Formats: sequence, C-alpha cells, structure tokens
Amino acid sequence: MKYDENIYQLYESLDSEDVIVATYYVAGYSSDLLNKAGAMAIEQTTGTWRPVPLETPEVRRLHGGKVIGVYEIPNYEFDMPETEGQERHAVLQIAFPFENFGCNLGQMLSSVIGNISFAGKCKLLDVHLPKKFVAGFQGPKFGIDGLRKMMDVPKRPIIVSMIKPCTGASPDDVYKLVHELGMAGIDWIKDDELFSDTDYCHVEDRCKKAVEALKDVYEKTGKKVIYSPNITDRPDLMLDKAKRVQELGAGALMVNTLPIGWTSMQMLAENKDLDLPILAHPCFSGAMYESHYSGLASHLVLGKFMRMCGADLVIYPCAYGKVDIKREGYIRIAQTLTSKLGDMKRTFPGPAAGIYHGLIPDVAADLGLDFSISAGAAMHAHPHGSAAGTKSLLVAADAVANGIPLREAAKDCEDLQIALDIWGEGASTDNKLFDLKK
Repeated sequence: MKYDENIYQLYESLDSEDVIVATYYVAGYSSDLLNKAGAMAIEQTTGTWRPVPLETPEVRRLHGGKVIGVYEIPNYEFDMPETEGQERHAVLQIAFPFENFGCNLGQMLSSVIGNISFAGKCKLLDVHLPKKFVAGFQGPKFGIDGLRKMMDVPKRPIIVSMIKPCTGASPDDVYKLVHELGMAGIDWIKDDELFSDTDYCHVEDRCKKAVEALKDVYEKTGKKVIYSPNITDRPDLMLDKAKRVQELGAGALMVNTLPIGWTSMQMLAENKDLDLPILAHPCFSGAMYESHYSGLASHLVLGKFMRMCGADLVIYPCAYGKVDIKREGYIRIAQTLTSKLGDMKRTFPGPAAGIYHGLIPDVAADLGLDFSISAGAAMHAHPHGSAAGTKSLLVAADAVANGIPLREAAKDCEDLQIALDIWGEGASTDNKLFDLKK
C-alpha cells in the first residue's frame, strides 16, 4: 500500500508514554504531502527509499514512525489551481517509538532529525517527550535555587562577567582582573568562550590564579564569587580537566556545549566525582537554529536539551543585544529552562551579547528576576574601569529587584549615571562600534 496503515495513524491510537512526537516545518514542491510525511517516518525508523526484505508489516507496526499530523499552511481543504507549481509549506507531526532508542539523546536526535536534516527544507520545531525519557536525565545539579544559595544572592538578577580580552591574557592578567571584579562585588566570573587551554595560559595555571584572587576577596569582603574556567576539549580530556580544576578550587565549570555536543556536557553533570555547577556557552548554536528552513528550534538547542543534559546556567542571545533573535524566541528559551520539566531543577537563563545597564528592566519585564546578566563591554568599557562597571550593574540589578527606576537609583551612584548617559535605557545600537545585526 502507498499509504500503509502501520505508518498513518491517529495520535489517540498511541500510548503517549511509548512515543516521542516530533513536529516539523517543511517546504517544497511536493505533489503529495502525505507521501512526503510517510517517507520521512520510514526513512528515520525501519526503512529506506525502497522496500527491503526484512522490513515486514510487523516490523513497521512495532518500530516504524507514525504520521499523526499533516497541516498545510495555508490550510487548503480544496484544490486551488493558482497554487500549482508553487512551493508548499506544512507542519508535520511524526511519532517515534521510544523503544527504538531509549533514554539516549544522541540516538533520539539521530532518529527525529537524522538523514532528513539534509533532504531539503525541514526544521525540527519541537519534540514532546514521554515522562520516562525525561526521567532518564538528571538535569542541573544545582539549578537556580542552588546557585542563589552558593552566591548568597536571594532575589536580584545575578551579574556575570568574563575574562577580557577574549584571548591573549596571561595568568597574572587573570589574577588582576578577577581580583578587581571580585572586590567590586561581582557574582560570577567566567572565561571567555575563546579562551582555550594554551601554552601562554594553561587552564590550570589561570585557575590557580583565579582561586588565589577570590580567596583574598572572600577574606577581605566575605563575598562568595564563582569562577568557571573554560574546559572545552575532547570528552576524555575535558573530564580530566574538570576533576583537576575542582581540586584546585574552581567554583564551577564552563563548557562550549554545542561544538562538543550536549551529551558530553551530560557526562560531566552526571559524573559522581564532580560536584560543580556548569555554565553552558551558546557558541555554534546559530549554525543549528538560525536557518528558517532547517536545523532545530532555538528553544530546543539552548533550552530543553541544555537543561536535560545538566546546565545550571545557560548564556544565550538576548533580543535587545547585538545579535538577532526574536523577542518571543529568547523568552521561550527562558520558559523552557525554568518551567516544570519532570523533577528537574530549573536552569538560570543568561541573556547576553551586547547587554548593558539600561536593558535590565526590559529583561526583567520579560523574564522576572531569575536571570543572569552577562556583561562584557558594559562592564570593562566603563569610563571609570571594570570595577565601576561591575558596581553600577549591581546597583541597577538591585534597583530593578526593588522596583526603583534606574534614573532614581543613579542619583546615588555616579557610575550608573554615567553608564545610562553613554548607553541609554532600552534597546539602542547608537553607541556600538560593531553591531552584528547590521
């Protein structure tokens, strides 16, 4: 049969705990969207482009994908002659048997967006997971509540900075900057994502310096500051580095998650010898979600899979910053990181990339107070220096948490007043030397 009843089924006929439902956007010049959906379901489960002897009806019934939804956009319920020869657009839903891959994210993704990822315009919009699949992942070890307790920051948005310049800093440079930011009251300091394990600044060498600096900060101020070195590497080497920096006293780990894969981060998060929170950086993610026609939706790339695989804090683009992402998109990522997902802890959303003082009220209006502000230039390019940039961001975050307008708070903080005068309030690109949106 062209339309095999083992492949075309109603969702109500399936047990929701036995399937993963994938939703796709597809476009093309197909004359038969039903057949296209069926071909996708078979390609990603039991078959290939031609029948093979061992692909029996029983194998298809038990292990084949099930087409449960085909919705053309616009939804023509009758023939429209003027559309002949034009590209057709549709949303498709296919249910995949859980037992085909179990609680294995890599194999699940290989099934739902494997070969079809290079078969024309096809984008994975969402995956709805059974409870037993979600339960197979530990998620964040610390989450929002655990991180707030570690940093002793119960209410306001947390302030994160990174080592700048992105590359070229020596271990002594790291000590100086970490100490300066720590004394200014910063909550979290991370390596830049481009700061690798190099001959001029090995990750262990700079970790020792950062820990030494923050020990002095704590002794002088009582402020607990987290430092997360970038340990991105081959998985086996990364695990060794994680254990070593933990021994040296690092407060967290930082991983460029997408270049190495979500499950490599999961390996760290679920390792019983490690007890450090993980900050996940979004570099490379644009290659996965930015196309209108292919890849995966951003809330999967930077939200659901990051959280399931153990990220305690996820840095990702803010709609008001220097890179393009829709406002609804960055909000949806935050919702995916913080909404109920089985028994998993919530992950801190970290809107970033071109963020400055005047944007904190806008982000708080979108996300509430559970977010981090990751500031680079807004901190280090402050006319009075990095410490002034740090203190003024902290004042701004406190003001927003207490419902005080920024200009009102700036009356008692000259550095905040200067920042607002330079960069303004609300989204603006007037003062950016480089604007990646242009």
